[in-house]
Amino acid sequence: LQPRLLPGYPPSMLHPIDIAVILGWLAFTLAAGAWFSRKASESTESYLVGGRNLPWWVVGTSMVATTFAADTPLAVSGFVAGKGIAENWLWWTDGLAGAVAVFLFAPLWRRSAVLTDAELVEMRYPGRAGAWLRGIKAAWFGVFFNLLVIAWVMRSAAKITKVVFGFSDTDLLLGLPADVTIICSLLVLTVTYTASAGLLGVVATDLAQFLVAITASIALGWLAWDEVGGATGAELAFADHPGFDWGKTTMMLPLGDSSPDGATAGFLALVGLVWWSKKNTDGGGYLAQRLLAAKDETHALGAYLWFVVAHICLRPWPWILVGIAGMAILGPQDDPETYYPQMMQRLLAPGWFGLMLASFLAAFMSTIDTQLHWGAGLVVNDGYKRFIAPDAEDAHHLMATRVAVVGLAVAGAIVSFAIDDIGWAWKAAISVTVGVGTVYMARWYWWRVTAWAELSTMVVALLGTLVFTGLSGAHPSNGGDSAWLASVPAGWLTFPFSAAITGLVSLPVWIGVALATSSGMDREKLRDFYRQVRPGGPGWAEIAGDLPGFDRDGPTRHDFLGILGAVLGIYGVLLGMGGLLLAQTPYAVGGFIASAVGIPLALLQVRRRASLATERASENP
Repeated sequence: LQPRLLPGYPPSMLHPIDIAVILGWLAFTLAAGAWFSRKASESTESYLVGGRNLPWWVVGTSMVATTFAADTPLAVSGFVAGKGIAENWLWWTDGLAGAVAVFLFAPLWRRSAVLTDAELVEMRYPGRAGAWLRGIKAAWFGVFFNLLVIAWVMRSAAKITKVVFGFSDTDLLLGLPADVTIICSLLVLTVTYTASAGLLGVVATDLAQFLVAITASIALGWLAWDEVGGATGAELAFADHPGFDWGKTTMMLPLGDSSPDGATAGFLALVGLVWWSKKNTDGGGYLAQRLLAAKDETHALGAYLWFVVAHICLRPWPWILVGIAGMAILGPQDDPETYYPQMMQRLLAPGWFGLMLASFLAAFMSTIDTQLHWGAGLVVNDGYKRFIAPDAEDAHHLMATRVAVVGLAVAGAIVSFAIDDIGWAWKAAISVTVGVGTVYMARWYWWRVTAWAELSTMVVALLGTLVFTGLSGAHPSNGGDSAWLASVPAGWLTFPFSAAITGLVSLPVWIGVALATSSGMDREKLRDFYRQVRPGGPGWAEIAGDLPGFDRDGPTRHDFLGILGAVLGIYGVLLGMGGLLLAQTPYAVGGFIASAVGIPLALLQVRRRASLATERASENP
């Protein structure tokens, strides 16, 4: 019942049923890639945006699946074991950005009808500056930033595989170090699928991946919580481990720490400053890629709303419960990110164990294929096609996109060997792009935002990351010898404080650059952008104030009511569920009251938005 993968290697812990489940998933994935390869080969547009005819529930579910990578449960359980549940506000603040994007940005992305988010740059910013910024973003986000994400996802997959199959850092597999063999195997599988399938194939497997992953994670969370005896049993078990603090671990809102660089200050920095500075605040990046494939702007809005709800409300608690139960049952570990795979080994019966491994494989492939797809689109559509081979046939660009998929995958695999701490990689990804979110939001609603303003935020983010890294290393508490830093709390030089400060610095910088460089922009090109996207609002009055329908466009008080309702609904459900599971009655009661108010309010505004879009479409068929 415990067959070995190969003679002489550690037990695989796989029952034949587990093997059958995993092979079944692989067969489905490869079949989907082959099925959709013909459609993907029709054109570069078919490959990148799948014909722009996807309904909201398909687009939204694909977005959820994409953000559920193999690294996510490991990082979340590691956060819980490190600084407690509240450390997850690092990504829970995505709910704030998501609520704003639902009503203010998702419809605009779909109206733009671009192929990639970098293409929007040249559409929005007239002249050579816009063209060069488009190329810079293709390189920065399509290659360098993208490789960081691909690398940490590959590293997490290798970490899971090593724990599950019992490989150590010194074990050899097929004559190579286990890490190398595992990553190369996953690389070949994913590249084979991604290069052929195109967006439609990616989305099809995303739907199945979401169902498999959410089912398996809920099952493991249920079993782990039952094994430890619920909140009462876990709290009692924590008493057996002197290094664990139940109150700190289970605190959802860290509001009792008065130290200047403690948990409360960090939480306020994330909620008050960092979330609106992050790069995806306006729904850009790989999320925009999905929105651009939606049927219309109403479906784009609905997709983003479903994504935010599932991303923040449905997924976190099974992972958190496994992390807490792992701490209670297994005790302290050298690497807290391994609690999750260790609990899988301990609790899951044959069949369920295979389903969980299949879900991790699915999560890995869903994220990697999205990153490769998005990155290759930037590299080819916004780099190679725009600047090197603009007159080549579409078939040539399609082949170049597939070559870029392979190149990015190989480079990401190489970079993955330099990453060990997944949580660190998450924070690094935010730090090197913090501040750009404010200019991304403003570019939709203020005509004076320029390419130079956007570029200035990218420079400030990179410089800020380098400066704070150097200052942190020079602080006496970290072994440095800089006496003048001794009076500065060490925490202010690290994430999230460093990100908050960088974001604040970038704001006046880019506004000043925008005011200094906007007077020479081609106003007719700006009017063309406005006609296409119709953002509306007072920020465009000088450019588009005399265009038909201008007064009807732009955000209204109804949109802001929708944002308020979405925030109340999302965080009400999140904290209410936590209150129920952890026996914290005030959170349970307060959370569900907030959600009862917020959810109807948000849905009312969504319905109103849909009616307006239908009315406009009938007037301008």
